[in-house]
Amino acid sequence: MRRRALVMATVTMLSLAVFTPASTALPSESARQDPTQRIAAQNIKWKPCFQKSPDPDQPEYARLECASLKAPLDWKKPNGKKITLAISRLKARQQAKGVVFTNPGGPGVGGLLLPLSFISADRAQLLDTMDIIGIDVRGTGYSTQASCKDVYGPYLEARNRSAANTKRLLALGKKFAKSCQNSGNKKLPSKYVTTAQTVYDLEWIRRNLKTSDGKKVKKIHWVGYSAGTWLGAYYARKWPKATGRFVLDSVVNFASTWRVSDDAQPKAFQKRFEQFARWAAKYNAVFGLGGSQKAVINRYEQIRKAISKKGRIAIAYEDGSKEYMYPSSFDSYIISGLYSKTNFPGLAADLNYFSARTLQAPARVQPKALSRAHDPTAGEDPTYVGITCNDTAFGRSPAKHAALTKKNGARYPLAGYAQITNPCAHWKKTPGQLKLPRPAGRGLPKLLLVQSVGDPATPYGQAVNAHKAYKNSRLLTVKNEGDHAIYATGNGCVDKAVERYLINGAFPKRDGSCQGTPLPTLIEVDARAPQPQSSPLELLYELNRLVGKS
Repeated sequence: MRRRALVMATVTMLSLAVFTPASTALPSESARQDPTQRIAAQNIKWKPCFQKSPDPDQPEYARLECASLKAPLDWKKPNGKKITLAISRLKARQQAKGVVFTNPGGPGVGGLLLPLSFISADRAQLLDTMDIIGIDVRGTGYSTQASCKDVYGPYLEARNRSAANTKRLLALGKKFAKSCQNSGNKKLPSKYVTTAQTVYDLEWIRRNLKTSDGKKVKKIHWVGYSAGTWLGAYYARKWPKATGRFVLDSVVNFASTWRVSDDAQPKAFQKRFEQFARWAAKYNAVFGLGGSQKAVINRYEQIRKAISKKGRIAIAYEDGSKEYMYPSSFDSYIISGLYSKTNFPGLAADLNYFSARTLQAPARVQPKALSRAHDPTAGEDPTYVGITCNDTAFGRSPAKHAALTKKNGARYPLAGYAQITNPCAHWKKTPGQLKLPRPAGRGLPKLLLVQSVGDPATPYGQAVNAHKAYKNSRLLTVKNEGDHAIYATGNGCVDKAVERYLINGAFPKRDGSCQGTPLPTLIEVDARAPQPQSSPLELLYELNRLVGKS
């Protein structure tokens, strides 16, 4: 699932209805039927992505190559209008054993720079033996972007469930759905932003791609995080003969629907927030947020109440600009900091700042990343909405959705209330869309699932359910861990298990487990303690920031 929350009245997360998986034999698609074989191949021309590395501490970043190719807007009409797909490549430092496609999730996060995260994580064996491919899937990054009109505001208080405000909240979700479906990018209408269309894009890239030593790519390997697990599973189901060794890290239940995963998030995020609060309380002498879990959570509630009373607070930046923090965007900000334990110190420091800003002192000047002529993140939210609303039926009326989110909000206030504005509750399904079979049952390609027990964005139970439905899978459980996206973050047990399969082809005979890494200690408290590595998704956002400044 996505790393960021929608910046509108509330946080909108994933949301859906249960189905029963089938276990039928795989259907075949002849070359005549397969649209990726009915159009002429293209010559991919690789060029350096950067004139020089955007990070002087990582000169190897300069090795990244970029290219683009044209793909059909609608794979049901392969000779019709075209869109652009942006891809990148890190050539194997030695002889390539294969090609690894990567995806950071979202759905909607651009993946062009994701290969660089494996340099940052020093995954030497992977870098030596595999061509690593980054992809801005349709709708994202430097590919043809999806868009929605009037994404922002008005900002409403999701906790206010009076009849009048509930009506306004539902109307906001409906307005957002309509704006994405009727007022988006004409080059890429929302009805073509789907997993099915994207899976055909991936196969099209494979068919046009050659290895760094000039050979045809018969099979792709895969490292997909979060919503990239959904995409990878659907590719494996559709193109089994082209499926190599697939690693799905932080699993969305691809055997069900998006809303089921969404419904599981509020409880998981609340538990993760409680873990953060216990950690922050341990360092009360540094952050001053309170000496107990309850005290830290109360401080968050006090800050939120103060923002709500003011309506919003202004945050000024060094370049003279400013933006506004609303109660709902404050919740979104907290949620975004819970994906990785590496964020905990910064999140605690920021809560200290907001505490002073709302309860005591005036705003301080904070730095802001430089803007870019082309914003590669602009398509994230529209792509997220297109895929999650188009792929699977929502299966719940707006009224029932409002009632459930009120109930969830009372139990899990950080994220539960916010789901009311989910535009999928109002989405108008387009007839005749391209469809794919669900990835469930027997006789399917092998999948290695990696899942932390305390993941707030893709809760553990979702991975267990996907594993049960997809018979040819193994589940690697990461115990005593709450991070989202584990491979290449410094967990030696996970890295070894993944690369034993991904690089050497040793598929586990049975499910396994690893222990998680410890929560961070503060350098101010214990300078000797090793600090954990950032997740690939955190690194991806930092890489985009670096590229924007270069």
